Amino acid sequence: MRNLSVFVDNVLVGTLYDTDPLSFTYTQDCLSGLVSVPFSALIPLKPGQISTTAVTSFFENLLPEGEERTLLQAKYHVTTVFGMLSKVGGDTAGSVVILPEGQNPQPDDYLPVSWEDIGTLMHNATAAAPAVVAAADSNVSLSGAQHKLLLLIGDDKKPYLPLNASVSTHILKPDIKRNDLKVFSSAINETLIMKLAYECHLPTAMVDYLPKVQACLVERFDREKDDDGNLKRLYQADLCQLLDKPSGVKYENDGGPSFRDCYALMKAKSAVPLVDCHNMVRWLFFNLMVGNNDSHAKNLSMLNTNGKLRLAPFYDLMCTKVYAGLSINFAFRIGRHFEPGQINHQDVCDLAESLGINSSAMLKIALNMANQIEKNLPKVMEDLLPRTIKGSREQILLDRVSKTISSNTKKTMARFQPPPVSAKKP
Repeated sequence: MRNLSVFVDNVLVGTLYDTDPLSFTYTQDCLSGLVSVPFSALIPLKPGQISTTAVTSFFENLLPEGEERTLLQAKYHVTTVFGMLSKVGGDTAGSVVILPEGQNPQPDDYLPVSWEDIGTLMHNATAAAPAVVAAADSNVSLSGAQHKLLLLIGDDKKPYLPLNASVSTHILKPDIKRNDLKVFSSAINETLIMKLAYECHLPTAMVDYLPKVQACLVERFDREKDDDGNLKRLYQADLCQLLDKPSGVKYENDGGPSFRDCYALMKAKSAVPLVDCHNMVRWLFFNLMVGNNDSHAKNLSMLNTNGKLRLAPFYDLMCTKVYAGLSINFAFRIGRHFEPGQINHQDVCDLAESLGINSSAMLKIALNMANQIEKNLPKVMEDLLPRTIKGSREQILLDRVSKTISSNTKKTMARFQPPPVSAKKP
């Protein structure tokens, strides 16, 4: 039987077995309490091989999805979750490092590169230097359906490619190349929406747009420096992992978690539930108004900081409504409807009741978010437009997204108004 070693903070915590379904055993140090395991709330500590659905859900959700997973399978000739983890389990989201049995985490090592090197790698890989291609070769260990490149941005502000599963500090997300979906300039789209969310006082990962490489640079919130200045990984789990759902059912319409499921989990698990649940509701209305229909449960996570679980900063925000090839339905049902154009006052009231929130308070949250979006959108646009070339696809995209958000926000708030009270007969 093939095995993989699972590490947290460079300490061996268990073994993952190539069984169907996957199974996992904890080390004796974990079982005796000498070593703490952040995911033991999902995979309960007990001796022997554990072969519950939680094992598969937790580890499967660490992998890339969709086309990226298909490319991974073709590249390494692996089709199982175990096989893919054996190839790209080194620097995943959160604190877990997965290596072939017998291997141990190596000291962090990096290849210095230039942004020109990165640009060539992204847009014309055959012309990139062999050392750069080799360093980036297994650099696809993050979940999600979009291609990403892991980087370390040094104190000198220069980029470095991590080697041997070394800790990264940033994620570089180039434009999505999907002509069949008519998606273009996704990097500046994501930068705009992420920056807008930040200006609307949503806890959000820090991002920047890099025109030279046409990519969105995301600072990792699951990494921090310790007192000695060394990088360390923080435990993170998305809500599909926490709700024991594989990534294939991340959408509510497909049997995945509902917003009520996500809200209840946050309420039960967060160290500060009032703040985190409130921000989740604000995130929901923000996505609805900016036209981000892909705001599913895997785009919500919890982060362990200082021993406490909190809602992680928001990520993967984009206006999907501007792309004709993407779904017109919202990822979560609100009241009776998935289609944003059908969600009205009664649906918001129904959502409030299902969450145990006063409907007037819920509508006030939506109104405040609409006001924040309208106030901050011009400022964010003013910041990004100078980074684009006049008449470029990026500029066309920014203009289209801005108009979509303004129109969508106004129409959404109009639907949220209570129906007129019919006049009483004399």
